[in-house]
Amino acid sequence: MVIGILLAGGESRRFGSPKAFAQLDGELFYEKAYQALDAVCDRIVIVAHPEIQPRFPAELDVITDLPEFAGEGPLAGILTAMIEKLGDLYVVLPCDMPFVGPAETEKLVSLMDNTKNITAIQTPVEKVPLFSIWKTGLQEALRKELSDGGRRVMVFMEKAGVTWLDSKAINEDPSVFRNINRPDL
Repeated sequence: MVIGILLAGGESRRFGSPKAFAQLDGELFYEKAYQALDAVCDRIVIVAHPEIQPRFPAELDVITDLPEFAGEGPLAGILTAMIEKLGDLYVVLPCDMPFVGPAETEKLVSLMDNTKNITAIQTPVEKVPLFSIWKTGLQEALRKELSDGGRRVMVFMEKAGVTWLDSKAINEDPSVFRNINRPDL
């Protein structure tokens, strides 16, 4: 069972409005991420801040962080999804990477390193930790990391065992993997 974890975030104060509902080419960011995950996942769960959760269509599976880790960032969202939706693999994609599509998620899954707990990508200039695949069984390590105050995704990934794939193996254009932090793209 492959579970998609769509990290929808919260109010996105720096962005000016919730990124999940920003638009690109007439589609909402979360819709683009959902389509990318839908190409490779059996089920998709959206992890969102409680304030934006009601804005999603009722037919989607939208959850909020576990109470003890509410608002603690992406690791809390990943842990929450892993506990709420049991699966063998988890494909993680944040809503603010709207240029990642089905072709990229399919390629990531096909290149997954089965010898490591996490497979993620790196462009020529940076690592991209939140477009990644996580194996089941990391829940307790994630819970401990968060309980100990750890919030940095890449720090946890290195502890858990990660393979960094060259982004060019997935898409020649590294700009596909950029994180949108401003409304003017």
